[in-house]
Amino acid sequence: MASSFIDINDIGFWAKDGFVEAMQLCLINEIENRNLDSIEWINEFKSELALQALPMIYGGMSMRLNEFLDTDERKTQIIEMLDEIIIKIDSSNSYITGSNMHEMRKRAMTILSETGKTEFKDEKEFEKTVSDSRWNESNGISDVKDRYQHSFVLLKRLINGEMSSTASSKIDYWKYY
Repeated sequence: MASSFIDINDIGFWAKDGFVEAMQLCLINEIENRNLDSIEWINEFKSELALQALPMIYGGMSMRLNEFLDTDERKTQIIEMLDEIIIKIDSSNSYITGSNMHEMRKRAMTILSETGKTEFKDEKEFEKTVSDSRWNESNGISDVKDRYQHSFVLLKRLINGEMSSTASSKIDYWKYY
């Protein structure tokens, strides 16, 4: 599986695209759970995360952090969501599962359709796009939920300015607890 560099101003971390998509989908889900869609930038961020979740360029996924997290207030809002996601991953065996991620992807693709960011010619094409990520076939991801949780910890550290690694740095941040 390809990896993408998730960064803010060239500081960041490498993550397998499956982890990146999980971060995108869980953030979309948390934004909707908190009913934050009325905040313009968050709604735009949510739509961009949905668009980035499409596997257009393997190894080129983005969280669009530079574009959207340009104030401390925005960073704080996202950190609060990341804290909640980390708790959900830790406390539930049903949050990070193939079927739950598949449902979150389905919602992300619906957002793309609703916002006109992509068009599906019919239900069959929509379902194929949803299934392209193959989350529904991912039966054992709850067994490695600590790795998914760690990706959110890394994202939180990045947003908090607690990282100094660049794309060429040694990858020593994927140590599991």
